Amino acid sequence: MKDKISFSSELAKFGVGLFETMKVVDGRVIFLEEHLDRLYDSLADLEIPLEISKQDLEQEILDYAQGMDKKALRITVCDEGYNFSTREIPYQEEDYQCGYRLMLAPLKRGQSALYQYKTTNYFASLYSKRAALKEGYDEALFVNLEDLVLEGSMTNLFFIEEDKVVTPKSDLGLLPGIIRGKVIEVAKELGIEVELAEIKLAELDRFQAAFATNSLVDLIKVKEIEGVAYEEDNRLFAQINQYFKGKVYSF
Repeated sequence: MKDKISFSSELAKFGVGLFETMKVVDGRVIFLEEHLDRLYDSLADLEIPLEISKQDLEQEILDYAQGMDKKALRITVCDEGYNFSTREIPYQEEDYQCGYRLMLAPLKRGQSALYQYKTTNYFASLYSKRAALKEGYDEALFVNLEDLVLEGSMTNLFFIEEDKVVTPKSDLGLLPGIIRGKVIEVAKELGIEVELAEIKLAELDRFQAAFATNSLVDLIKVKEIEGVAYEEDNRLFAQINQYFKGKVYSF
């Protein structure tokens, strides 16, 4: 593991690299296998070298996480090697109680295969997140040039329409979020219909509720997107959220 990356690295010069951020609870790295699968698949697709096997890296992460609780553990990979770092998980109980307010991101997305990878070239997301925070919102919503809903700057999004869960189609250019995939699995296990769809920005008011996901926040309700208000106590969201937490954190 490297503690320093040189200015001659592709990470420093061009922002070329990949990262995964994982939640550690009571020494357990949540969904470690899924994060590593995504990382190594991305390394192969983008031809970024990493001279350590998935199995050996997994053991290093497990050793590194021993004794940690309620921390965010990040692994960053570039042409010069890899690095671990930790930070506090920023989400507080009041965030879950209040829910998220989203504004439209100041940038629209075109088509790029790179959006499906968790690359270190993250400035568009940071720029949009900071713009949202500056305006008093919690998150920014990306749409494409056709005003189809994509994802948040740091989250995947789900909507609830009656007894159905709707989320943007993956082939629109989304990050295949680990929690996004788990929510789809959980909903299906509960017998809830899941629709992968093209959602127009202009039709967001057709949904009764919405929620956002990522590997640190898990699931958090969305109470507003660009002036469209959503239910703050939705039965279906509560059911999915409770089942998810029982399945993941019952240890």
